[in-house]
Amino acid sequence: MQKNHSLIFRWLYTLFLPLLMLLCSSSCTVMQMQAFQAPATNTQAFAEQLFINGDFENALLEYEQIYDTALSPEDKNHALYGLACTQMMLARTSDQLVESISNLQKWNANKGTTPFTENRHLLLLSLKQQSDLIQGKNKALIERENLQNSLIANQQIKISQMTSTIDELQNQIKKLDNQIQELEAIDENVQKQRKPI
Repeated sequence: MQKNHSLIFRWLYTLFLPLLMLLCSSSCTVMQMQAFQAPATNTQAFAEQLFINGDFENALLEYEQIYDTALSPEDKNHALYGLACTQMMLARTSDQLVESISNLQKWNANKGTTPFTENRHLLLLSLKQQSDLIQGKNKALIERENLQNSLIANQQIKISQMTSTIDELQNQIKKLDNQIQELEAIDENVQKQRKPI
């Protein structure tokens, strides 16, 4: 009887062990496939979160990856919107700003009449950033112009002072020249009077 139990147990063990392993491996595959597919839908949200948290460099990398690997045109265009907003946020030169605007125009053209589902907050933050940068540049430009005007005004005052000093020196030279001529004339008269007649 005990032998029968042992035999049955072995038979069940050899039958169910491969079945159990197959079941476990298939459930792991399902779990792996779900885990693999999930980032494709979460990547947009992750990139947006990076953007909102101020990690623009990593958000840019994330949007570039989504754009390069997107399977559907809608996902690709959605990534292009995020990419353009992030480029605008990071733009410090006019060429970088032009590139971000060009990508926004491309996104808009690809979108067509499809309703706006992208996060408006990204675009608003990017536009605010560019507005602040432009105001900062304008302020710096005005300050530089004021400084240049002040330097020019100071230089003009110095030139004017130097000109009046030169005029004064020229007048003094003329006076001295006249005095020398007068002294020479007096000396000549004195010399004439000393000559024996």
